Amino acid sequence: MRVRSLIFLTNLLFAISGCATEAPPRQALAAPAAVSAPQAPATTPPAALSRTEDYLTPASLNLYRLLPPPPEAGSAQERAELDELLKIQAGRSPAAAQRALDDATVSIFRFADALGNPPGFTPSQVPLTAQLFQRIGRAESLFINAAKDAYGRPRPFLTEPRLAPVAPKLPSASYPSGHTTWAVACAIVLADMLPEQRAQIFARADEYSRNREVGGVHYPSDVAAGHLAGTALAVELLHSPAFLDDEVVAAAELRAVLGLPPLPRQKLYRH
Repeated sequence: MRVRSLIFLTNLLFAISGCATEAPPRQALAAPAAVSAPQAPATTPPAALSRTEDYLTPASLNLYRLLPPPPEAGSAQERAELDELLKIQAGRSPAAAQRALDDATVSIFRFADALGNPPGFTPSQVPLTAQLFQRIGRAESLFINAAKDAYGRPRPFLTEPRLAPVAPKLPSASYPSGHTTWAVACAIVLADMLPEQRAQIFARADEYSRNREVGGVHYPSDVAAGHLAGTALAVELLHSPAFLDDEVVAAAELRAVLGLPPLPRQKLYRH
């Protein structure tokens, strides 16, 4: 009986000592956290975007298959659109003409006023953001020229001599509007990065697109097709893993410069 008691007591002592080893005091548990703490903050973006500049290929999107055809040359609908452009021209103020001319520039920094013209929203302050949207422009060029060539619609000022464009007269075909395609795709991405300002960003994209009509270089139906094309382009980009990774990097940079809190990766558009 005494032997059994001694064995029981011995086992109990071993158990207690084992528990002490497995469950150190609270202070000892905190030590590893202190060692692992000095790491790069989650909001610090990498120094560069990925080396994969081509998020899409020419086979990724066929706008000719997606878009409705433009109004036929000489049709009543075309005439109605030309009359609308003449009406816009007649009511165009010098300030509106200048705005349309300025919006002929393809740059994400034309969206600065939608963000409240923050001083940090410049190419030098957000170089990764600038690079991301330049890549979107290159992606847009993969598809827009092929669609323009397929439809072959002449610019409105070539059909209606009374039109006096204030925006540059580009030699490419009119349908769909490439500027609108680019602006809508960029607005979708920028709003994804800055969801707090989605309404202002999309409103600015609408104005930018409308200025192709104010500038006298696009039919309203060109702009409408550009909205569809830009949305299709954005969808393709947001299905590209390489693009999504770069979007996260650029968003971290942009939000830090604008003084906004980090946006968790899972809150960006994901599938």
